[in-house]
Amino acid sequence: MLGVVFAGGQSRRMGEDKALLPWPDPAGGEPLTLLEHAARRLEALGCTVEVARGSGGQAPVEGRPLIVDAAPDAGPLAGLLAALERARAVGASGVLALACDMPLVGAAELRPLVSAVLDPAGEADASMWVVDGREQPLCAAYSTRCLGAARAAFEGGARRPVALFDPAAAGGRAAVLIRLEADENSAARLVNLNTPTDYDRAAADARRSPS
Repeated sequence: MLGVVFAGGQSRRMGEDKALLPWPDPAGGEPLTLLEHAARRLEALGCTVEVARGSGGQAPVEGRPLIVDAAPDAGPLAGLLAALERARAVGASGVLALACDMPLVGAAELRPLVSAVLDPAGEADASMWVVDGREQPLCAAYSTRCLGAARAAFEGGARRPVALFDPAAAGGRAAVLIRLEADENSAARLVNLNTPTDYDRAAADARRSPS
């Protein structure tokens, strides 16, 4: 699958571009940006990695290919649509999506997403984690089979990725989703760093216990 780091948010609550914030290198080297940390997590699973960002993101892509949203200021579905189109163009089976502000996510969360979508005996077009009833569309895997539903939902005015699983939003072409329920350990890692307090606490924990 094509690994895609989503790094295009406005970062309003953080007050600065999240993707540029430093994060402790698990290997003990110089700190990485949150963007590069996420990219390396995806690379560790064998993915070729590209970066999706909208007009709100100012982060450099650090030598990685850039995927430009299908339309400016059009929400995360615009980024996912562009990522799926890119995956199909390069011959990938789909997109393994990871938001740059989820640095605690590791292989234990990413591998099951890929397995669910690539299972030859399964019927899933996509898989994503659910934490306390809340879906995590930017820690998810999407087959290129989702492309038609994503395009229809976006052209119909939807802006959230979960719209491609809604038959009404996707013009009757809804994709099939498997929702993975997070256990206590994964739930603690499937968190977004939205504020300076979130970031400071998580970075301090990572320095004490790198993973």
